[in-house]
Amino acid sequence: MSLLKRTLFAAVSAACLFTGAPPPLLAAGFDARPVTIETQGGNVASITVTNPGDRRIYLENSVHEWRQDPSGKDVLTESNAAVVSPPGIWVLPGATYNLRIQLPPASDRELAFRVILQQLPDKGEIQAGRIVFAVTQSLPAFAEPAQPTPAVLHGRIVDPQHLLITNDGGRRARLADIRVDGRLVEPGLVGYALAHSSVLVTLRSPVRAGRVEIETDQGRRIVELR
Repeated sequence: MSLLKRTLFAAVSAACLFTGAPPPLLAAGFDARPVTIETQGGNVASITVTNPGDRRIYLENSVHEWRQDPSGKDVLTESNAAVVSPPGIWVLPGATYNLRIQLPPASDRELAFRVILQQLPDKGEIQAGRIVFAVTQSLPAFAEPAQPTPAVLHGRIVDPQHLLITNDGGRRARLADIRVDGRLVEPGLVGYALAHSSVLVTLRSPVRAGRVEIETDQGRRIVELR
């Protein structure tokens, strides 16, 4: 836990201790657009942040390299090659602010990142005995090659509740609405299978075999099980 977070936690605890009652809660949050960032050739992209509330908010901003390990789990590491500017900002009530994002150029395969926008509690609000619900947004960002190869998907049933989807293509696939033999076993957005990577999907309905179909950002795909 960082020094700032420890200080804020201690302030909240003290407020509860001396008043004998929980501190009032303040809603907080922010909007960020676009929700997906795409760049080519090292070009700069922008994210527009809006504060719809009636109090100023502070955002801490960072970029992380995003990969998926052989078991299909997401792994984030702070990037030295990608930059978000500025790394920290105050956004006044009702105001908007543009962040600049620069990703490194991609060669033959797409590079994946996550832009993390983390709202930090206002120390003054905490010292006043209030709790602010802070918000963190993790936005996918992709550096695309000039001619990316499309996603090529196949899958493996790890166990009845887990499906490992592998993408042998040079571009990510956004996955949603998994069906097996026409039965919807995992509705809604599932996640991403990154380029030349695998993603582990937890299913709400158990599966042992069958014809797998997945909606992607490149159309519906029939996924061969191997």
